[in-house]
Parts: sequence; C-alpha cells; structure tokens
Amino acid sequence: MDRRRFLRSVSAAAGLAAASPAMRTAFSAESATGSSKVNSVAVIGAGIVGASIAYNLVKRGCEVIVIEKNAPASQASGNSFAWINASYFDTPHSYYVLRTHSLNEYHRLAQDLEIPIRWGGSLEWYESAAQQSEVIAGVQRIQGSGAPTWMIDAEAASAIEPNVRIDGDRQIAWCTRDGAVDPAGTTRALLDRVVGYGGAVFHPATVTDITRQQDSVRVVSNVGAFEADLVVVAAGVGASDIARMIGLDVNPLRLATPGVIVTTEPMEPLLNTVAYTSDAHFHQRSDGRVVIGEKAGAPQTDQHQAFLTDRPNAYPTTELANEPAARVIDLARRYVPQIADAKVERVGVGWRPLPRDGLPIVGHLKAAPGIYLAAMHSGVTLAPIIGHLAAMEILDGVRVDLLSDFRYDRF
Repeated sequence: MDRRRFLRSVSAAAGLAAASPAMRTAFSAESATGSSKVNSVAVIGAGIVGASIAYNLVKRGCEVIVIEKNAPASQASGNSFAWINASYFDTPHSYYVLRTHSLNEYHRLAQDLEIPIRWGGSLEWYESAAQQSEVIAGVQRIQGSGAPTWMIDAEAASAIEPNVRIDGDRQIAWCTRDGAVDPAGTTRALLDRVVGYGGAVFHPATVTDITRQQDSVRVVSNVGAFEADLVVVAAGVGASDIARMIGLDVNPLRLATPGVIVTTEPMEPLLNTVAYTSDAHFHQRSDGRVVIGEKAGAPQTDQHQAFLTDRPNAYPTTELANEPAARVIDLARRYVPQIADAKVERVGVGWRPLPRDGLPIVGHLKAAPGIYLAAMHSGVTLAPIIGHLAAMEILDGVRVDLLSDFRYDRF
C-alpha cells in the first residue's frame, strides 16, 4: 500500500470518502501485550500527547491517522501554563524519573522540529510556612538524585530575576534545568511533521463508536469510518467518553479544576525564568508573550459556574473574559509591576485531565485488546517521553519498565 497516497491531511469532511480506505493488517488480541505486529494506528486526540505519539509512530514508518474532535491543541494543551519541569520530588520516584527523561527528550525534539523552548530554569516560593517546608523537603530529596536544584535566598533570586519583587526573608527553590514551551505551537509542529511523513489529521471529527474486530479496530466518526491495527486514546478530558465506547471503567479518569491562563501581547524582556508563587505563576516566552496563571483557580461564582458547565476553553465574550484577565494580571503585577501595562491577547480556560491518583495512565489495555491509552496531567511536560516510549511499546512489542507504575491495571 502506498502510504503517501493512502494518508493525506484533511481538516474537514470534504474528500473523506476518498481519504479513508481500510487501514487493515495483521491484528489479534495479543497486540494488547505488544506481541503482534502493528502497521497502522488511529490516534484519537490531537493535543500535545496524541501529536507526540503520532509523530513517533509515523517517523518509524507506521501508517497513522489522527482524529480530533475540535482543533489541534484547542483544549488542555493550548490552555496550559506549559512549565516543563522535574524540579520537585514526585511519588513514586519513577514519576520524577519519567519527567526527568522527558526534559532530555525535549532537547532532542527541539532540534528535530526547531521549536523554541525557553530553558531559563524555575523559581518557586510560597507565603505559607507549611508549603515552604514541603518545597524545602522536596528539594532535599531530589538533590539525592543529583538534580540541579537548590534553595537560595531572596537576594540571589533577585540577581536571577531582577524584575521580580520577592518580599521578606524567603527561601526560594531554584532549578536550573526547567523551561517553558509554546504547547500549541509545539503540537502544530508535531502534526505538520506527521503529515509530512504521509500521515493524516482529521478535524473536527467526533468519534461515535469503536468496535474491536478479529483483525482490526474500527473507529466510526461523523466524518467517516476508519480501520487500524490499533487505536491510541489520547483524548485528554474526552478520554472518559471514549472509554465508555469500549466498555472500560471510567472511574480512574476524572476532571480537575479548570485553570485560567492569560497570554499577553509581546512585551520587552522582563522575565528569565518560570516563577511559581502562592497565588500566581508566570513566565515569558521567547517571542515576548507573558503567560500568567492563577494558583487558586477561578472564583466559584454562579456566573462562572454556569459558564463552566459545558467545559469551554475560551470565554464567549470579551466582557466575560475581562474579569478573570484583570484578576490574573493584578495578581502577577504584585511580583512584576511592569505587567500592569500588559495588553491581553488571549484568555483561555484549561481543563486538565487528571487520573484519580494524579499519575499518568499509559499502555495497552488487557480489558480492551487493540486499545492503547495515554491519559495524564502534566501532559505538556511528559509528551516527548510518552510519545517515544509508546511508539516503542506499540511497534516493537515490548513493555517499557519506565512505564510499569503507570498502567491502567493498577486501579
């Protein structure tokens, strides 16, 4: 089969009848453990995790289609604070190790795709004594792993971030290896490469049914039906809906509190690092845009609760967006006075997919042969390593030890 003839980029329903012949090769229930050859994969979800998995598969010669309900990076990925980090001790230790590997993968990915990443490190401090103690203890633990992380005083922090106001006699966690990325731009770059290798991206396309057959998995959507050796579910907050279609218990998958993210128009250089405080966090991209989030989340007013009912990713009117934007800007200017002059470019709402125990869920599903699940918070940090390891498990028929603590079966 000519992959480049079979797969082509499609962004709407037009021409789908010609673009969706069966992706059918050898498949059996054994592929749930990675023992059967996989030549074709349908990835559900075009966020940064789904895009990374698709990219790693297609560059190894796998036939790949990506099916996205809305638009690429329009949900959690495009509304993320996008701090890529391994600057605190995660439990289990394997989660910290996984994040560390992903930072290394980001360096390689940046070279492959020429994506801009701001490797300025991070500063983290809190007003609460309990939170400060937790940060100090966490830094001490990861120092045992050789992490480039230290506790520094306010004077030293001010030398790193001269435009950031740090009041009081504080200890600040300083990690030199952290960074920040434009997650939407990175997702688009990954998908562009998927198409460049002969893959296809369908959006908007709503999956309505998934059926496991003897030698394939059939995915039915409002824009056509597709068959593949294996289906990757990387649908973010939509993973529960997909799980129900394949008869999977959705209890391990829950939705976290939405976070408001404000992105400014480009500004003169203000910030060198990612700063994370008691009530606000902020960093500046290489293009000059400042990204600001609030620690507490949106206020629980009746107006906001009504607005959030349908899990939107953007405010429908400028008037409704102005209130959270002003609030977030006001929080940040306490630390960086110049932010008061910022012009808001975008106000987004990030719905973060979060498994019940807060850890990733990655791997073949014993209860659903032919399905590979990738659901997680910290998707922006983890995307490069998850894409790399998922492709290994799918195409090489191996079980990667680094993912052992993150299987669905733990529930």
